[in-house]
Amino acid sequence: MIYGLIICAGRQSRFKSETPKALVNLKGKTLLKRNIEAMEPFCDKVYVVCSIENQHFFKVENKIVISSGKGSGDAVWQSLEKLNIEKGDSCFVLWGDSLQNASIYKFLKSNYRGKTIIPCLLEEKPYVQIIQNKEDRISVKFSKFNEPITKGYHDLSVFYCNAYDLLNKLREFRNKILDQNEKYKHKHNNEMEFLDVFNETNIKANLKEVEAYKDFSFNTIEQYEQLLERDDF
Repeated sequence: MIYGLIICAGRQSRFKSETPKALVNLKGKTLLKRNIEAMEPFCDKVYVVCSIENQHFFKVENKIVISSGKGSGDAVWQSLEKLNIEKGDSCFVLWGDSLQNASIYKFLKSNYRGKTIIPCLLEEKPYVQIIQNKEDRISVKFSKFNEPITKGYHDLSVFYCNAYDLLNKLREFRNKILDQNEKYKHKHNNEMEFLDVFNETNIKANLKEVEAYKDFSFNTIEQYEQLLERDDF
């Protein structure tokens, strides 16, 4: 099985909107609808992952409802736990506040060899820097946690993963940082960050640079308005 997970459970406070960012209108279609249409041809089933608090906004057939507020990795872990993941399954993970077109999914499937693939772009000072290490391992640095960032690769908010391996490594990571009160204890804001699974476990993954790819991401109203001015999506 190939699953698609569009994660829409975050608070997205920087966007300052009462409506989830995934539901903003982009020239006649919501961001979510555009992402579903782009992802669906490459999956057996696409799920929208939302929170208990915002689930009423999402009128979709395939929906996974989780408790939110414990980090992006916790959201992905909860989602995979609700599916019947088996060996050989894979999954796309997409942050629901980013916009991707079909070309990225075609690129990822053509390069998949059973290990997680992270498509990336080279940037002078990335918000998150992902470093390819030896033996199919990567490490991640976060500027928001004041970690030293240099020119390097950053992710595109979409990942193609070995779902069975990812679920097991997320369980391992979770057990590593969960205290006796069922709360996370970690240097990164006491949350379970998705990208930290690559720092905290031996999960195998490879970076794949995407040449000439246009970034459609936005975090603020101003960036959203700039995106509306473009005619390439």
